[in-house]
Amino acid sequence: MLDKEAIIHRVKELIEPLLGSRQVELVELTCQPQGGRFLLRFLVDTARGIRLDELSSLNQAIGALLDEHEVISDRYLLEVSSPGMDRPLRSQADFERLIGRRIRVTTAVPVNGRSDCRGELLGATEEAVFLRLDSGEKLQIQIAQIARAAQEISL
Repeated sequence: MLDKEAIIHRVKELIEPLLGSRQVELVELTCQPQGGRFLLRFLVDTARGIRLDELSSLNQAIGALLDEHEVISDRYLLEVSSPGMDRPLRSQADFERLIGRRIRVTTAVPVNGRSDCRGELLGATEEAVFLRLDSGEKLQIQIAQIARAAQEISL
């Protein structure tokens, strides 16, 4: 049986052309042992969001590719879903999509005395994000310091 990292690497190689042709972004791919088999969980999205029928079609196409290339010789479970409105923000592109919106950032180490920061996203670079906190204070947070970041959803 292959190890998780090898499976993830091979799966990404296979599905990138498929996702690219459909203008779908792979947000996250995880591979976890579950009940004697692997669970492959894909979080995918598009610039306009993703519909249920698109997820279903991708599930079938990805399953067919994996079976055709026999990536996993044992039984496996395949899950293709949307990351949702509160999708994790990891890259500069993730942050740039949300400039002008409210986000919440939790840092691994305190930045200016805080580990939990909420406010308007002013900008992003490869190295840092820039927030205007509710207090009006502007804060720069290094992306490497971010433990978790997501858009803040108000209901």
